[in-house]
Amino acid sequence: MSQESSIIPYSEWRNHGPLLIPCLAGIILCATHGFMMGVMIGPLEREFGWTRAEISSGQFITAVTALLLAPVAGAAVDRFGPRLIGLIGVPLYCGSLAMLSLATSNLMSWWALWLVIALASMLVMPMVWTTSINGYFHRHRGKALAVALSGTGIAAAIVPMLTFTLIREVGWRMAVVAEATIALLVAYPLVIFIFYGPGDRAITSASTTFAGIDPASTGVSVREALRSVRFLKLAGGAVIFAVAAAALTFNAVPIVIAQGIEPEIAATIAGLVGLGSIIGRLVGGYLLDRFNAAKVAGMGVLIPLVVIVLLLAFENSVLMAALACLILGLAVGLEVDGCAYLAARHFGVKSFGTIFGTINGLLLFGSGIAPIVANAIFDVTGSYELFLWLSTPAFLTASALWLNLGPYPVFGQDIATSDARPGR
Repeated sequence: MSQESSIIPYSEWRNHGPLLIPCLAGIILCATHGFMMGVMIGPLEREFGWTRAEISSGQFITAVTALLLAPVAGAAVDRFGPRLIGLIGVPLYCGSLAMLSLATSNLMSWWALWLVIALASMLVMPMVWTTSINGYFHRHRGKALAVALSGTGIAAAIVPMLTFTLIREVGWRMAVVAEATIALLVAYPLVIFIFYGPGDRAITSASTTFAGIDPASTGVSVREALRSVRFLKLAGGAVIFAVAAAALTFNAVPIVIAQGIEPEIAATIAGLVGLGSIIGRLVGGYLLDRFNAAKVAGMGVLIPLVVIVLLLAFENSVLMAALACLILGLAVGLEVDGCAYLAARHFGVKSFGTIFGTINGLLLFGSGIAPIVANAIFDVTGSYELFLWLSTPAFLTASALWLNLGPYPVFGQDIATSDARPGR
């Protein structure tokens, strides 16, 4: 092992390890509204008489907003740096989340409030936090992303049960306000005092770079990335997986309840998605650093097929429902991590915010559509069974796309040309 290779991993953790703390908090924050909604479906149904598809329509607004504005938000991260975007985004997002308590029986008010959440959430998307990590971690990038992105798993583990408890004690309106306040008090100080990005030159100059090269300057242009076949494969696989997996994840509580399990037990069981996600991310981060990331991620997105079998074959079983949620978390834990890792390795850091912002927008669009599709199927059939069957080809297709991404390109040559090189 060369002297350089032995120093780089140590320098990464020594100089930038604390950076992962605000990134972890930011990821928890941006996942909060999604995991709240599964628990709030019941109270909103009873108070307003809306269908589940109508309740889920708010998330469709965030999906369309992400599709249109995530690339713009990503470009803002590239231009102004993730720190400034985070400083603005965290309080705006928490405020918009608290405003959800103002909803009335008029469905238009529900849509208007979700539009506010959608706009604010563009400033706390994963690309804000992963841009910073990708700028400072190279050899241990997979593990660093895994630590930060395990925030989604933590949110999945604590938000459903916290939301259920708060709704039971103070009602759903005050529960939303309480969760938004908690999120602000925890996340914002961390962003103020610890968070920084590759564009913060005063900090960058004091830290170690890789072989004298600023990591923030390496990579391809947005135009080169978007015209490449590998971008279509990476983004396509992410969206297809997101549609199927997000419906399972965000609807974990109602899906488990539909298995004949009590709501409070269902909320607890759904928290296992978060635990599985944390395990999946940490193990996946280790594997991403050691093996071809496309193969690791491509095999990981097949894991939900086991979940489908368990849910279809073992109704009314608390044990099997718990196992299904835990296994689902393993796959979810690999998805965003693998996508962010692959985007950085295939396109570099220079325009990562815009490139991953585009992918993230497509991914969130798929995630926003998913609950509506799943709940519309439930409204018509009275069961989630048809949706589970339809998810199977989606996971197979996503896996095939990611397994065929090809080798990592050498920056400095046209990435579209490197698409033609044989995979390894």
